[in-house]
Amino acid sequence: MQPLHVRPAKGVRFAFALLVWPTLLSLQCLSALGTSSLRAAEAATVEEYVTPSLDSSPTDLRFDSQGTLWFTMINANKIGRLVPSEARAGRTDGITEYTVPTPNSNPHYLAFDAQDRVWFTERLGNKIGVLDPGRGQIQEYEIPTPQSEPHHLAFDAKGHLWFLEFAANKVGRFDPESGEFHEYPIPTPGGHPHDLAIDGQGRLWFTMGGLFFARMPTNRVGMLDPATGTIREFQIPPDDSVPHGMTTGSGGEVWITLFFQDKVARLRLHPAGTLEIDEYVVPSKRSQPHDLAVDASRNLLWFTTHRGNTIGRLDLGKAEPGTSKGMREFPVPCERCNPHSIVLDSEGEVWFTEMGLFFRKQYTNKIGRLTP
Repeated sequence: MQPLHVRPAKGVRFAFALLVWPTLLSLQCLSALGTSSLRAAEAATVEEYVTPSLDSSPTDLRFDSQGTLWFTMINANKIGRLVPSEARAGRTDGITEYTVPTPNSNPHYLAFDAQDRVWFTERLGNKIGVLDPGRGQIQEYEIPTPQSEPHHLAFDAKGHLWFLEFAANKVGRFDPESGEFHEYPIPTPGGHPHDLAIDGQGRLWFTMGGLFFARMPTNRVGMLDPATGTIREFQIPPDDSVPHGMTTGSGGEVWITLFFQDKVARLRLHPAGTLEIDEYVVPSKRSQPHDLAVDASRNLLWFTTHRGNTIGRLDLGKAEPGTSKGMREFPVPCERCNPHSIVLDSEGEVWFTEMGLFFRKQYTNKIGRLTP
């Protein structure tokens, strides 16, 4: 285990909370139009787009190099394509769906290769799938370990596809050229890796929240060196922090959400091997921050809160570790839609999936867009 340096929390100030909540309550839902407006210190608009498949539970989403939005629909067993210029709030315009060949595969997370092909994990299908947008055809590759439950995935600079095996407790690598798999067991039993990110040095970082839904958290992040295959682990305090979402910033730092602590955190690995952790408090209690994305050009961090049903924003120029300074939250119009994954377009607009409580069989079928 590696040494840590954690900055002490300064607490959340009650006065700040009193300023934030009136802002949240001022959001009025215009459900007929699929549009909401926030009138307070600053304005924001939220639009929602409906998938043709009912109860699809959109899960992950990403933009390709042409600005087209692709997303997975875990409950519909489909991959979705949304053209922003054709989309209309509250309607299905501009959305195309592609059915995954394996029935009930649970398409989960996705990534793009250099040719803009859409690669995705099949949670129950135990496969890696790839969709060729030009031909509309899907090819699938069986993961060697049975019932591995693949989660997040990403390409490295060499074109290798890395993915996480949540149930098998492994990191996987797939070579699209040869079709070969390689798997790396995670040292800590019950780590159950979820999200990953590749830093500027090509190192693979990943979260290990354990079986948090069964109150069996692991509370670590891992780092794999592709050159050697070795994995280092770092404990993330406290005992029920549940590191969950992950991304990287322009400065090479790693950002994570702490699902059970209502916080987002920045990780910086020093040359001596110590891991510095700066934590920032989400104002809403029991909000369960889930996914996150960095807007480097505007110095902002955006995130979803799964239980809080909001889109959060941290102004990094105003942020102070241990506090809620620089935080804003924007409610999602659809009640209990549980925003899941988040991504930014080239204009700085925020797109997110509304997954619902899929694992409790409470489904939705919307993609959201927030214009700050």
